[in-house]
Amino acid sequence: MIINELLKDKNMSRYKLSKTSGVPQTTITDICSGKTSIEKCSAETLYKIAKTLNISMESLLEE
Repeated sequence: MIINELLKDKNMSRYKLSKTSGVPQTTITDICSGKTSIEKCSAETLYKIAKTLNISMESLLEE
């Protein structure tokens, strides 16, 4: 999963991503574990995650 790789590269935990982006930690966990497909997330959620990780929304969806 691309988010797991980005978190590792940026030395950031799922918890910190959640707190910084404003996306619930359960949502982050579900995306990272594959329980929820990132393609099914709202544009707002994608935007918040992408902005926090300093990448484009398209990059999140390219996996």
